[in-house]
Amino acid sequence: MEFEDCNLLLEPGYQPFESGYKDLAGGKKLVAALTRMPGCRAKMVHWWFGWLDGIEQYKLWHPRDHVASSWVNRIDDNYIGASHVVSEYLAGPCGPLYNLTTDFHHPHEIFDAQRYDSSGSVAICARIGDQDAPVHVGRMCHFVRDTDYGCEMRSRFWLGILTDKKTRQQVPEHIAVEGRKRQLNDDFTRRLHQHATEEMGYLTEVLPVLYRRYTGDNAF
Repeated sequence: MEFEDCNLLLEPGYQPFESGYKDLAGGKKLVAALTRMPGCRAKMVHWWFGWLDGIEQYKLWHPRDHVASSWVNRIDDNYIGASHVVSEYLAGPCGPLYNLTTDFHHPHEIFDAQRYDSSGSVAICARIGDQDAPVHVGRMCHFVRDTDYGCEMRSRFWLGILTDKKTRQQVPEHIAVEGRKRQLNDDFTRRLHQHATEEMGYLTEVLPVLYRRYTGDNAF
């Protein structure tokens, strides 16, 4: 699934590729993860990104890999339009420490607005990149839909979509191709897939209790 085909996530059922990592056209890469979350609901995941704050909360999400967490431009616990600035390992401290920024935006920016609003699902969408780099290096979406047992999260990381952080303009393709060759490799995508799978597993364990404790909402 290329990034331009993200509306396929709104369709019922599953896509042929739901978990793993693979090459896309032009040297881009896709990382996908599927997490079944018994006892959780999509509304809880939306709440989590608004409640998540410093390192104490961030380590609940992944006790080993998460190292630092702060926010920029988050107002009244609204993560849309805010930036999450983190330091984290991917698949353990045997690898590099990544200093990353996740810039969240409204799902309507990538999905058909009418279809998304009528789907009843929650999509957590963002541009992602290194803290000090002038460009984003990819797009991210955690697409969450309720099920009879709770909810499921279908995560997608489209890597190699280079855009200027200030102008949001896409980097010319001939420059982007060279950047992908330097920055993207199978070790990174393997680590990202493992990390995403693990952290959403941790979140599944703690989210129902945290949500009910802090919101008082006991409705399933």
